[in-house]
Amino acid sequence: MTIRSGFVALACAVGAFTTPICRAQALPTAAKVDTAPLELIDPDRYQVPAVLEPVRKVTLVATADGVVRSQDAKAGASVRENQEVVQMDRGEAAARLKITQAKRKEAQAIILVAKQNPSVVTPDVAQARLEAAQARVELAQIVLDRCALRAPFAGRVMSSMVSDGQYVNKGTVVALLADVSSLQVLIPVRRAGAVVGGAVNLTVEGQPVAGKIQALVPLPESQAALHELASPFTAAWVVVPNTAGVLEPGERVLSPDLPVSPIADLPIHALKGDEKSRTKGLDAGATVTIQVIRNEYVTDVPVRVIGKSSPERVQVTGSLRPSDALIVSSSVPLLAGTLIRFNSGANTSGVALEGTRPNPSASRASADVTPPRGSLSSRNGRSGPAPIGAPGSAAPRGRVGARTSAPAPEAAKPAAKTGANPPF
Repeated sequence: MTIRSGFVALACAVGAFTTPICRAQALPTAAKVDTAPLELIDPDRYQVPAVLEPVRKVTLVATADGVVRSQDAKAGASVRENQEVVQMDRGEAAARLKITQAKRKEAQAIILVAKQNPSVVTPDVAQARLEAAQARVELAQIVLDRCALRAPFAGRVMSSMVSDGQYVNKGTVVALLADVSSLQVLIPVRRAGAVVGGAVNLTVEGQPVAGKIQALVPLPESQAALHELASPFTAAWVVVPNTAGVLEPGERVLSPDLPVSPIADLPIHALKGDEKSRTKGLDAGATVTIQVIRNEYVTDVPVRVIGKSSPERVQVTGSLRPSDALIVSSSVPLLAGTLIRFNSGANTSGVALEGTRPNPSASRASADVTPPRGSLSSRNGRSGPAPIGAPGSAAPRGRVGARTSAPAPEAAKPAAKTGANPPF
């Protein structure tokens, strides 16, 4: 990382940034500021697809070759437990049941013959024939009952693969049934703090939803890119109650731990606050603040900590821009809205400087900025610039100086302000 170090002169940008702190004390108008460019990583690389799916689902298959006679519940219909979903042709199975029932009656008659004339057939043989006939009746009844495909639990028919009157072979899938009262999703979560039975907050199609971790498993190969992040990740099966039926299988789920904003790797001392507060805010998921120079103005940017990438650096995600210059350190505290401009040397000649967007790749640069007119120092009889945010200060009306093709002579007067509004 190339650090840009230089002296800058500061000015409060607009009246809205004049805080009580500004009014209570005279802040310096120059400071040494070290900046560095931000190398941002696109968060889309770490967005893995995750959708809700039913905890329980079954496929209903044809139990024998035959014709589909009717479907009492087609795709999208809700069904009760043991409700008939598909009716297969019953003709052949019903005929086989009648045959076995007749065989059973015959065996019962032989029992009577055995009792009256044991020499024809012994009672033991007659009893055995009756038991075999009874078993055949039961088997035939089972085959007939299987012609009616029923729901093993209350749920919803997710899809229907056949039409009425269609001939299917044994084993053909005719419908898919799911229990939508409870849904699940496999998502990546931070390993630290993830426990089975623990609560986790998800985002389902933009809506917050609470779930519970059912199981923790290793990250699948499709999510291997997450190993690049500073915080270790694992995969979790999360169960989401859906008794009200407001959620639908197939809805997209976002993990609360995955970054959705640009990612940057920063020095720990670039975080705002004292050493104690910076150390306390390094926990994964904590929100901290950094300062950047954005279009020449100091901007406070809240960022979320992903984890420590090294003992001296931290990985964060937030609303960062490629043109931002990170303020690594400053000799004085900087207020949000402060105008900062760099130049190539100390401004001792009184020559006005042209305001330009900071170039983070430059090094060892210094800058001056003319503070707002009507400043506190001028009212006190001083000719120097006013402190940042001093009472009565006016917002600068654009960049100081004008762009020229040659350097201004040393005795030249400061160029007039352009009257353009600050780049906000």
